[in-house]
Amino acid sequence: ELGLSGVRQAVQVLRDYYASGSAAALVQQPALPEKHSKAAGAGSSIIGILEVCESDFATNLAKEEQEEADAQEEYEKITQENKITKTNMEQDVTYKTKESKSLDKAIAELSSDRETTNTELSAVLEYYAKIKDRCIA
Repeated sequence: ELGLSGVRQAVQVLRDYYASGSAAALVQQPALPEKHSKAAGAGSSIIGILEVCESDFATNLAKEEQEEADAQEEYEKITQENKITKTNMEQDVTYKTKESKSLDKAIAELSSDRETTNTELSAVLEYYAKIKDRCIA
């Protein structure tokens, strides 16, 4: 942007110089010799070159700004997708942890029930064996 503004200022200064009738247009210049005259052809070619530079700077600046804006937009899009994915994964971890704890509790209860049932089965089989012995004897 600074280069573009510098070229624009240079073009404006040269246009003012070659457009004005007096040599005082450029204050920085020393006093002009008596036979000094403005070279209109050289001035227009220099201004033309600077205008081409200005055009190139403006075009390249616009392209760079557009590419930067596109890259920023893409970055923000990916960042948002990552946030959503992270949140989903954290929720999955939370739910799976709860499910795991629930399953561990169910396993403990079922193991306890199995032990109780096996104890009852052993008692019933033992009683059945005693009854069977009495019925046969």
